[in-house]
Amino acid sequence: MKVSVVIPAYNEESRVGAVVKAAKKYGNVIVVDDGSSDKTAEVARKNSASVIVNKKNLGVAASTIIGFKKALAMGADVIITMDADGQHDADDIPKFIARLDEGYDFVLGQRILKDYPFKKRVGNIILTSFTNMLSHTRLLDTECGFRAYKRNAIKKILPHLKSERYLINADIIFEVGKNKIKHSNIPVNYPVYLKGKGYKTRYGFETAFFLLKKRFSC
Repeated sequence: MKVSVVIPAYNEESRVGAVVKAAKKYGNVIVVDDGSSDKTAEVARKNSASVIVNKKNLGVAASTIIGFKKALAMGADVIITMDADGQHDADDIPKFIARLDEGYDFVLGQRILKDYPFKKRVGNIILTSFTNMLSHTRLLDTECGFRAYKRNAIKKILPHLKSERYLINADIIFEVGKNKIKHSNIPVNYPVYLKGKGYKTRYGFETAFFLLKKRFSC
């Protein structure tokens, strides 16, 4: 089984090296440098990642899609997505693969959010419930970016991803439900909480509006 780990990155030169090094134990690593002004791409290459550099900042949605296409072109059977800032533990990757081996085509990480501010925890619960309702899915923590896909799942959803920036998290869940992709959750370690990196209230409303628009245009 050929595994590719896709890591969108923006100005993460201080963290991306360790993330790539940890992920390399489980497959080839593709870093999509989203127009960084620092040495993110250089550090990723030094740690043996395949690096794609966007000439300007396109956002995490575009960078993730670029990474998906590269992974498919490289023949990946399984694609894992991770953040570049150290908030995901690469040693959880075998758990994702084991769950895929049970017959699932999409596996979503579920963070333990006890260290999150109360407002963000409540927002996550509300947004997860709303996303599941409109997507006809049964998943926990739908905003977690630590995910695993079988090749056939990516090929089904990729042509329909139309979102920008962080809306891709909900966009993918919607397409998982719409395409009846067999899905599951696994709990994941969440070793770092970075203050200021969480989603804003405005993002929750943007996500809800996006999902409503997508749901009623089908």
